[in-house]
Amino acid sequence: MDFNDQKPKKKKFAVGSEVLQSLFENGKSPLSEQFMRWKLWARWEEVVGPTIAQNAEPVGFQRGTLFVWVRSSAWMQQMVFMREHIKNTINQKFENNFVKYIKFTLDRREVPNQDQNEFKEMIQKIAPEEQDND
Repeated sequence: MDFNDQKPKKKKFAVGSEVLQSLFENGKSPLSEQFMRWKLWARWEEVVGPTIAQNAEPVGFQRGTLFVWVRSSAWMQQMVFMREHIKNTINQKFENNFVKYIKFTLDRREVPNQDQNEFKEMIQKIAPEEQDND
């Protein structure tokens, strides 16, 4: 048997979580943006460092805009100077152009929550809750 005639084996996924992660990260799934958002929230301290993470946190994401709550106006000023660096770091670690703009706020109520409703609607379409027929 000639080894040159063998076709390369396709990579097999070891666990279901790898399949889901691959599906969500490919950018084509309707849930991929939500997954990337969750991943950013989970790794926020790693992305911005512990000092910034104690004084600012991501609170919303909508159509490429990341909303970040900031603890004080002094930190707001500091974050404005770091906006491009933070955006570039996020896009480098996650996905190019995932974050197009960062908006800082002192008031969490200013953050649109439409993306959470859209996420719930997508989940409902993919896995609708079963209704009891009692």
